[in-house]
Amino acid sequence: MENNSSQQESQGLNIQKLISKLLAFKYLILGSAFVALILAYLINRYTEPIYEVRSSVMVGAGNTEGISASAVMANTEMFRSSQNLSNESIILKSKSLALKTIKKLDFDVSYYIKGNVKLTEIYKDHNFKVEFDAASEVPYGVMFTINSKDNGEYTLTSESSSWRKLLEDKTFKSGRFYNIKDFKFKIYIPASIGSEEEQSLFKINDLSRLAQTYANALDISFPKDASALLVIKLRGPTPKKDIDFLNAHMESYRENNLAIKNTQAENTVNFIDDQLLQISDSLYFIETRLEDFKKNNISLDIRNSGSLIDSELRELQSAKAVLLLNQKYYDYLINYINTRKDYNDVIVPSSFGISDNVLSSHITRLLDLQVQIDVLSQSRTLANPIEARRLEELKRELNELIPNLLKSINNAVVANNIELKDINGRMSRVLGLLKEIPSAERQLVNIQRLYSLSENLYVFLLQKRAETGIAKAANTSDITIINEGKISAQIAPTDSKNYITALLLGLALPIGLIFLKNYFNNKINEVDDLRRLSTIPLLGMIGHNKKEQKMLMEQNSKSALAESFRTLRSNLKFMINSDSGSGKIIVITSSISGEGKTFSAKNLAYILAISGEKTLLVNADMRKPNDNADLGVQSPVGLSNFLAGHANLNEVIFPSKVNGLFVLPSGDIPPNPSELLLSERNEELITYIKKQFDYIILDTPPVGILSDGLELMQLADVNVYMVRQEYTPKQFLAQIQQQYESGKVKNLAILFNDVNFSKSGYGYGYGYGYGYYAEDSEDKAWWKRLG
Repeated sequence: MENNSSQQESQGLNIQKLISKLLAFKYLILGSAFVALILAYLINRYTEPIYEVRSSVMVGAGNTEGISASAVMANTEMFRSSQNLSNESIILKSKSLALKTIKKLDFDVSYYIKGNVKLTEIYKDHNFKVEFDAASEVPYGVMFTINSKDNGEYTLTSESSSWRKLLEDKTFKSGRFYNIKDFKFKIYIPASIGSEEEQSLFKINDLSRLAQTYANALDISFPKDASALLVIKLRGPTPKKDIDFLNAHMESYRENNLAIKNTQAENTVNFIDDQLLQISDSLYFIETRLEDFKKNNISLDIRNSGSLIDSELRELQSAKAVLLLNQKYYDYLINYINTRKDYNDVIVPSSFGISDNVLSSHITRLLDLQVQIDVLSQSRTLANPIEARRLEELKRELNELIPNLLKSINNAVVANNIELKDINGRMSRVLGLLKEIPSAERQLVNIQRLYSLSENLYVFLLQKRAETGIAKAANTSDITIINEGKISAQIAPTDSKNYITALLLGLALPIGLIFLKNYFNNKINEVDDLRRLSTIPLLGMIGHNKKEQKMLMEQNSKSALAESFRTLRSNLKFMINSDSGSGKIIVITSSISGEGKTFSAKNLAYILAISGEKTLLVNADMRKPNDNADLGVQSPVGLSNFLAGHANLNEVIFPSKVNGLFVLPSGDIPPNPSELLLSERNEELITYIKKQFDYIILDTPPVGILSDGLELMQLADVNVYMVRQEYTPKQFLAQIQQQYESGKVKNLAILFNDVNFSKSGYGYGYGYGYGYYAEDSEDKAWWKRLG
């Protein structure tokens, strides 16, 4: 229970110290928050609003009827596209599609109005119009400012220095063409545009760059609850313009989707037309030959046996015609794959009634990979390592698919040749029977057989061409627009969000900086640091002196500073052996200069003297003489002069203007202060002053820098080690701790100087705020009274 209570008390104390530290910087924190809120207001007031425009499309929802119609004729779903939403999103964000969209819109010129602070784009509501010759040297991206004059005249200036010089001192008339630096343009302008506070500007857009900008700005997402839905978002300061772009872009997307589907049908028709052209020549030749034969053999009558043979031959020839056409298709595929680097125009086997599932699946995958590669190649995301890696994977898969596809084609060729060989064998047997009939009849059967072969092949191709045409006519786009473009939200600036963010940042930044400063600070900050780094007892704490006067005798006797030195006096008496009748030596030292040795030594000597103790203040730092004018002593002769044998004791000890307080100055700066302190005259001095004074305060050099102080510390009854808040490095305290633990320095205590109690979290004891100290009755500034 006691341990838990102790832990809770420690946690409460830590929280109290934390709060006190933050309160010490309350003006900094509140000021930072105030500045942040002002910045948020300026952002909300003068930042161009950014809106989000949204539309959505369904992929794969518009082709059901078309596919069914073509499937009736061809027994397959011809030209059906594989729907991959990731690929579709890349198509939507492609620069080529965005460029098609922009060419449908009037985005060639952007119009602006510039006020006192911001530049605003005006879409469709501008009161002047710019036309230009795209074949001339167009200054794309250069901003021009229009200044309207009377009688339909205007002047132009530009942010570009070169164009500014070209347009200088030139006046133009509304509706007239001008040619400047091979740039042909004309501007229709009313009598007056804009106010004196506003300027009208325009710039001509490079459509290719603009398309890339829009492609980059598009955001495509896939809602989880709708597997085939694409949501397209566009953010910008001109929502009307963005809505027009999105709506036009959806139409371009639909057209592009339908064009991809129709491409396969067009390629098939072209292939069939080439075959029909060749067969029609052969058919015409055979028709002519058959007609001539019949004219020359009018009386010829084919017997029943000839008719049967002719009928069987025709069936075989029809089957052979299909196999020969298949062979042409296989030859086409092999030649196409071996000679092409892309496979967008390959004709699928189903177009010719070939039902090889393996071959069909390979070609379908080939087309799908080619589409994905084309889409990714046009994508802006190739700078993204993931997209670049995906493109390489697709190309590698395509390269691995080609050998498998060629193997499938070769297998299909082998199977086709086996069937063709079988039919040729059967035809040979039938032709053997044909030899038994008369020569004229046999000749007629051969001609009719060739005619039937060509005719059947021609009819078959016509049938396939008709099926392909029907499939193409029945094609519809797989894209259905669900929602046209509309404003969904204002993205920025969001007033409440900006104010909250500014407030949080305004508070968090200074607090974070305070904690970082404390975390990386290597200085002694609080008593806990003393306890953690050292076992040396704490003699007392001296508060921060806000007065210009450094001596207590110049301040109010009821001040907090005076009270802290009285406490120090009392604590010293507890550490000093009072049984000895001789004077007590108190050494005041520190690690480095600036920690308040002289300040503390003088005031401690003063507080001892006014309590009735005869006190001597010795300036023992002979390397850095102190100024004793505030005590009424201004003698250049002192300790160094006595130790060197150049003066007597009565010549170096001077009474101060404080009763009971005497001063032994440091004297002239000697070349060997350490040796002087080890001399016999120093022992003589110590013996004399201990007999003459109740307390001797030695203000010594810093022990962290010089050895002089260590010599004097061996003579002291009490050694007071000065530590100044946020000034003394922690490593110096560790050094004196080692000397204390080793026994080199005895009867040592720490005096914590220049303590800011409010910052350290110790409060003000019974003083500040309770009318106990003189400071409590002094008027405070109004901003301090608020704290």
